[in-house]
Amino acid sequence: MSQNEISNYVRTVEDVKKVIEHAKLSENDLKPNVQPIYFGEKFENYKLLQLDEHILSDLKCGQTVVFKGDHEESAVLCTKTKTYDVKEAETSNSILLLPELTFPDEDTNKTELTSRKVVGIFHTYFEVKPCKPRLKKLRKLLERSSYKGSELEKEVLASNEMYTFEHLSAKIQASDDQLKDALKEMGAFQIDGYWRVLEFEYECRALSFLLNLIDEQSWPYNTVPMDETLNILGELLPPVILHHIIDQYSTWCVSSNLSQTHRSLIEDKVCRFMAVGLLRPCDKFNLTDFKTAWQGCVPEGMTTNLKQLNGTVLVDQSSHPQTICYFNEQDLPDDIIDRFQYLFQVRSKWTFDEIQPFLEKLSTDKLNVNNLLAKYTRATNVDGVRFYCSRHNSK
Repeated sequence: MSQNEISNYVRTVEDVKKVIEHAKLSENDLKPNVQPIYFGEKFENYKLLQLDEHILSDLKCGQTVVFKGDHEESAVLCTKTKTYDVKEAETSNSILLLPELTFPDEDTNKTELTSRKVVGIFHTYFEVKPCKPRLKKLRKLLERSSYKGSELEKEVLASNEMYTFEHLSAKIQASDDQLKDALKEMGAFQIDGYWRVLEFEYECRALSFLLNLIDEQSWPYNTVPMDETLNILGELLPPVILHHIIDQYSTWCVSSNLSQTHRSLIEDKVCRFMAVGLLRPCDKFNLTDFKTAWQGCVPEGMTTNLKQLNGTVLVDQSSHPQTICYFNEQDLPDDIIDRFQYLFQVRSKWTFDEIQPFLEKLSTDKLNVNNLLAKYTRATNVDGVRFYCSRHNSK
């Protein structure tokens, strides 16, 4: 056969029967639908993407699936609720793409030949694995336009560095549901449709107005009258900021007769914020002195407890006297290996209770904190106390 004849060759039913005979197969054992495969003259520029049941279900329901990532970031795939890491994987077998390939009709007994054309050959595909949302950039973006007071808003507006939810969704490697949760957790709020956070010093001032008012009026921290609070503090704070502070640090009272008129401060949140305010300006703080100062600056009736500061501080019980310092989990690397490396630079060995708050947010359903420690650290026992150290000795 000439090259032209080979390229124009089309198999017949007789050709198929000969192949079956040479393969020593019986036609009765085969489905009647026969699809000879031919290679197209050129291949389309397709990419293969592996889907799990969740992604497939979303696509079938008409949900949007989005790739996210700037040029310097590795790509992620986001559904409405989940984020997936995307990596290119190789396969030892060639994968042929045939868009119109069909399964045989069980009711057909007649042998049918339907030619199919290969439009792509693949040796790689993109695999997806569930991962944590990458939220480090979110805080950096919002801090550029943090609210510092109404007198400084013109300067912020002129910077053009404010973001709607749609802007943030396009920039942040997280699903929309995860992004909403992150905004809520970091205490973000909206002004004229743009998401903002309070500058820390301004938040200190705004919260102190509320706490001072409660102290001056001798109100119990768990039954704060809202009408009076809004009337008095409305002269000191813009309405959007006042309502945000109240929403952040209090809830409506559970008592039925007070549930629409009075609110209760959230003890753990208020205590945590006041502790951060004491610790941020200092390198270290004498632990005993800190506990005294901390208890003294929270509203009467509240009880401070170091557990309220999990993931926010480091306590050095080996020093004399014992010390405490500000050490926020949010400032640590998102990558698990980088995080362990950083933690072991700060402290060569950790107990489980010490390190657990700084790993909890990186744990998954398949890898809890114990699993992460087993995978990335070396455990030792010192005087009956279990410590976790780096697997690699520091140079």
